Amino acid sequence: MAARDRQKVQYRDLRQYLQLLEQAGLLKRVTAPVDLKHEIGAICARSLDRKGPGLLFENIKGYEGKPLVSNIIYSVEQLAIAFNTDPDIDKIYAIIVDGHRNPLPSITLGTGPCKEEIQYGDQIDLCEIPTPWWHELDGGQYLGTSSGIVTRDADTGILNMGTYRCMIADRKTLTNSGQVYKHLRKYEAKNLPMPIAVVMGMDPLLTLASGSPVPPDSHGNMEYEAAGAWRGNPTELVKCETSDLLVPAHAEVVIEGEILPGTRIAEGPHGEAGGFYGQNLDAFPIRVKCITRRRNPVTYGIIALLEEDYPRWLFRSGSFEASIIKKSGLTSIRKAYFPELGGLTWGGVIIAADIKDPAEPGRIIGAAWKIVPNRWVIVVDDDCDIRNWNDVMWRIVTNVRHDRDLYKGQAVRSEQKTGVPRGGRNPMIDIDNDIPDPTGIDATFRFKFENLPPFNRVSKGLMAKVAARWQELGLP
Repeated sequence: MAARDRQKVQYRDLRQYLQLLEQAGLLKRVTAPVDLKHEIGAICARSLDRKGPGLLFENIKGYEGKPLVSNIIYSVEQLAIAFNTDPDIDKIYAIIVDGHRNPLPSITLGTGPCKEEIQYGDQIDLCEIPTPWWHELDGGQYLGTSSGIVTRDADTGILNMGTYRCMIADRKTLTNSGQVYKHLRKYEAKNLPMPIAVVMGMDPLLTLASGSPVPPDSHGNMEYEAAGAWRGNPTELVKCETSDLLVPAHAEVVIEGEILPGTRIAEGPHGEAGGFYGQNLDAFPIRVKCITRRRNPVTYGIIALLEEDYPRWLFRSGSFEASIIKKSGLTSIRKAYFPELGGLTWGGVIIAADIKDPAEPGRIIGAAWKIVPNRWVIVVDDDCDIRNWNDVMWRIVTNVRHDRDLYKGQAVRSEQKTGVPRGGRNPMIDIDNDIPDPTGIDATFRFKFENLPPFNRVSKGLMAKVAARWQELGLP
């Protein structure tokens, strides 16, 4: 269902979203005393394993009266409230893809709730923000696990927001590791400091957009505008106090700062979603200049494990589908799926397509590598349930021949090493940027067999009719 044809979401900010979760029984208040050092992270991890509710910690040792929330956008039921739709992954996926194709322009306000309190100079103390040591081997407190990191391209002026880890180095300094180097190198070439803002406690759709690849369109629309389309309302922005960056008006906390040209700092280790610990000896130090916030702000963070408080696969899949069709013109592609295995940078993508000729799987694999050059790519027919590993693997083991259906790609090695997290994200990659060549798999049946028997499965049409009656049938 297109965003313009559905009802707008029923909240304006993180706080109202939490109220809706609690009313639906999808948020649990934890009033027992808990410790920031490892205990909160372990509680969140166990709750994720048990498919538990969102967690609102109200009694953090040493931080009484300063709540922290986690595990609030990982389940289908929570996402249904975030998008104001049914708890149906396919419906949520359709909204995501539509938001990429039809972004909603943002609006700028004179001020907003995120500026209820403003701190400068000696008032600034990052250690006052309740920030866990999320994993047992973490080298510090990671504040930016769910934050939006906002920068501006020095040449085009386009704003970008991404979710990249930030560790507290001292009361006025954060480290940053992530794709901000793409903007930073332009400022460094001009020998200029780069303004940067760390936005904490955004509404769930902004948080989801920040952690998703949202390429700019011809008008420069990116994360803010995709979130606006998903929300059904424009994202409301305000100007920072110390720069021309625009940040969400209803955020809980905004940390304003700058990265000086040529400065680097060691940070980590940090537990990564790919399943290993990573460390960056050349992270970027953010010198904090100002903090604006709401009164009694709510801190929001996530633990990064193989399963985390973030449906990254869903948003990467929706973004990739919109991008590959736009860039390649391959309109036969029906759906894409990024499994969580392998984390953000590695692993694979599964693509379902209505194959029109025998060479089309190869074209799809090649088009995918232009967007995600170092990933495995598996192409299947459009009747495959690409989120069902049994269905995907059945097609591979019954159909794929090594002399006909395997493709070897060419790894793309980054020329920009400085600032890229190293050590542990993937044990196959060493410090010399030795990246293995990716593999493509054509697991389609079409055009390979003259007399292929019918598949023994429920048809999509019949399954859709049954799914439409699910609530009526009283089934979970």
